[in-house]
Formats: sequence, C-alpha cells, structure tokens
Amino acid sequence: MDELPKENSGRYFRPLRPRILWQVVKAAGLLPITTVFGALFVVNSVVAWVFEPDIGTFGDAAWFTFAVVTTVGLGDFTCETAVGRLTTIVMSLYSIFYLALVTGAVVNYCSERLKAQRDESIAALVDKLERLPELSHEELVEISERVKNRA
Repeated sequence: MDELPKENSGRYFRPLRPRILWQVVKAAGLLPITTVFGALFVVNSVVAWVFEPDIGTFGDAAWFTFAVVTTVGLGDFTCETAVGRLTTIVMSLYSIFYLALVTGAVVNYCSERLKAQRDESIAALVDKLERLPELSHEELVEISERVKNRA
C-alpha cells in the first residue's frame, strides 16, 4: 500500500468510517476496479429494470442488484430473460472478486495500524528503559503498571 490514512492512536481500534474506507481503497490502488464495480452495478440495474417484466422501477432493479452483490437472496425479484441473467452473472462474479479485494485491503490496513501502534508503544517503552536512572518514581510506577497489564 502506498500511504495509509492516519488516525488517532489509541489503545482500542476504532471502526472504519466511510471516509477512511475510501482512503484505504485509494491507497490500495482499487479505484479503477471500484469504478468498474459501480458501473456494472448501474448497468445491471438498468438492464433488470428495462428487460425484466417483474421489475417495475429502477429502485426495485437496484435492490435486485444489491441482493446479487451481497448474496442476501433473490426472493423479491428474479431474472427471466437471457440478457438479465447474463448481466447478473457478470455482476455476481465481478462482485465476488471485488469484495474479496476490498476486504483484503481493509484487513491489511487494520494489520498495519495495529503493527504501527505496537511498534510505537515498544519504542516509547525502550526509550524510557534507556533513561531508567533518570526517571522519576511516578514514571517507574507507570512502566511497572504497563508491564503488568501486558503480561
């Protein structure tokens, strides 16, 4: 990954917000396939809306496409025409790979953040240990508590 978004360092990991998720997608170089994914989503929705007799509105067609992408089920609408089935197959296959790539990028981002936090914490502790004779009683107690809490 190029440059990861920076967040407040904290002991507990915060959930990804949409803005951070977008930065992760950009940093991972997934913008081109995200654009294709969005275009396929719209194309599949339009094809379902235009060609499928049971799908009467674009909203219903978008819901159908969402159901295909997320695999939540196709109980509301189904495709009966060849063109609808073909675009749905393409959308389904592409979304499997796309969602796997985005998931991998997010996992990599989270792993990198946790590793950076751990390295930062270790570096701060080593710095204090190098200055052990100079530390105050309070700082020594803090180091002792941190070590006890980690064990």
